[in-house]
Amino acid sequence: MQHFDLQHLARAVEKRADEWVAKDARWELHEGPKTSKPAAWLVLRKGGADGQLTLWTSGELELEWGTSAADTHCEHHEVMDRGELGHLVDPLAARVLACAR
Repeated sequence: MQHFDLQHLARAVEKRADEWVAKDARWELHEGPKTSKPAAWLVLRKGGADGQLTLWTSGELELEWGTSAADTHCEHHEVMDRGELGHLVDPLAARVLACAR
């Protein structure tokens, strides 16, 4: 089984944090408890729009975004490296920022 380093998510957030702050977006980074399948997640908010990226050490990744429970979108991905992770963080941010307009 693959073991994806959850710290890659923290580094991806650090690279983008100033840009998000400049666009009045707020973000939080969380690391879940140590379990058989640990996860970390990013929550990104602007106005009434929310987005969440959840990454498991297995490389599984879930993206969720929207403006309400009735307007929530979800995608499932498998990531193999940091580059792929970055290519999923950016679209999530773009979707949240677009929903907030």
